[in-house]
Amino acid sequence: MPTYQTTGIVIGRTNFGEADRIIRFLTADHGKVSAVAKGVRRIKSRTAGHLELFGEASLTLATGRNLDVVTAARLSWYPHQLIAAYDRIGLAYAMAAAVDRLTEPGHPQPKLYALLSEALHAVDGGATGALVELWFKLRFLEVQGYRPDLTACVICGRHDQDAQYFFDAARGGIVCQNDSSSTSRPLSQPAIKLWRLLSDYPYVTVAQIADGPALATATLLSCDEFYEHHLGRSFKPGLVT
Repeated sequence: MPTYQTTGIVIGRTNFGEADRIIRFLTADHGKVSAVAKGVRRIKSRTAGHLELFGEASLTLATGRNLDVVTAARLSWYPHQLIAAYDRIGLAYAMAAAVDRLTEPGHPQPKLYALLSEALHAVDGGATGALVELWFKLRFLEVQGYRPDLTACVICGRHDQDAQYFFDAARGGIVCQNDSSSTSRPLSQPAIKLWRLLSDYPYVTVAQIADGPALATATLLSCDEFYEHHLGRSFKPGLVT
């Protein structure tokens, strides 16, 4: 079988047969890749430690008829710190599950790969709470082509600095008070500015915003509603093993 090399982040695993496991990787050059790691569940497996969830590994894969096969793997980075923190590992699960559900195989994903890598490094480094969660969700929507419209009212185009705005998930962005509906949620000018920054900048930059955590906590539900409406799924930790 022909082989190829790549680097992947483990975003999901499924037991297969008596000792094998199907590993799902996110790669920059091949998108999502599913491959069989043969014998990896055996105690004496030399490969198992290189294919842990959230780990980044250099891979050699053999092209199979239905599934590729892992022929070699070498762990290059692993988030050792977040594994001991329940809140952070829950967020990492949610990130990996979202990528796993919404990424198709065979399509290069360099931006998404960079985002997931940055997010896991941030969470491993101690990032937790609403700010990093909102940052990842908005950046994920940006990469997937579903960025909310935060420049002006999506109905009338109003963009006054002193106007009162609301966020309308179904309409795809902010609306002014005159165009708001019963399902629109208030979104203050500082919150709108925060969302714009979170959509465009690395986490290490937005983490310095003094009122960022409070604004993120107050507006996280609006982002969740947008995510569910446009992507059809809730952003919750799925079964990632």
